Amino acid sequence: MFMLFYILLSFLRINLEPAIARSCALSLLIAACGREPRPPISRAWPLMGTTLSAAAWGAGGADSTRVARALDAARDSVHRIDSLLRKRIRIAALDSVREEVRRESGVALPPDSLAIGYALDRAALALGPVVDSTLLGLGEQFRWIGPATRSTHRSVGIPDPDNTLRSLGAVEMWGGSVRTKSQRNAHGATVRSVTVLAATAAAADAWAAAFMVVGCDSALALALRLGQPPTWSRVSVVCADSAGVRSTTDLGQRFLRPTGRVP
Repeated sequence: MFMLFYILLSFLRINLEPAIARSCALSLLIAACGREPRPPISRAWPLMGTTLSAAAWGAGGADSTRVARALDAARDSVHRIDSLLRKRIRIAALDSVREEVRRESGVALPPDSLAIGYALDRAALALGPVVDSTLLGLGEQFRWIGPATRSTHRSVGIPDPDNTLRSLGAVEMWGGSVRTKSQRNAHGATVRSVTVLAATAAAADAWAAAFMVVGCDSALALALRLGQPPTWSRVSVVCADSAGVRSTTDLGQRFLRPTGRVP
């Protein structure tokens, strides 16, 4: 179990501040922490050039075999999306998200730029009623599926792109998806890292890509505007550039800064 944890940690490049990490159950894997018992089923598969990881809690009296089959269905769903995109088959849902991003930000995203996020959304749909709660991870993106009444939160670390031994902080997931994009050796006003929380993985993936282009100042302002009518596409952002690490005000205490780091 400990070896699997460190393998997944290496794949996902998640760095949690020690004070944050100590508060998490080590066996929960997948670079996220919570206050629930160890999940009965956890899996990891190489997919889409990275790793798909899953930890699932069965609904009601669902046995481990049924939960494992549900996770296999989620894996197969990701594989199908990967196959469609490799064949350059257009997906209407992706075109819709790309059009919203272009309309609101002026950034034109390439057709395959939302592959990770959309694949996670399809994996979540494939789980079915057998699974009560699931944490899915694909590359540097995560999708949490669970009852709205569940009090458990997941803390996901934000790696420092220039120092793999250091974290820019961590964000608490209360549902939906979180996506981090970054670039090493960024200079001046260039964005070093963007982390986006959104209701769907496709939206988080799309806006993270767009915010890397427009810069932190515009990203924070745009995120605020997106939550207002007529869009109502609420996203939360943590952005790092030469001005420091900043976040949208709606995150509040859900954004955990490393000890000693200043804005």
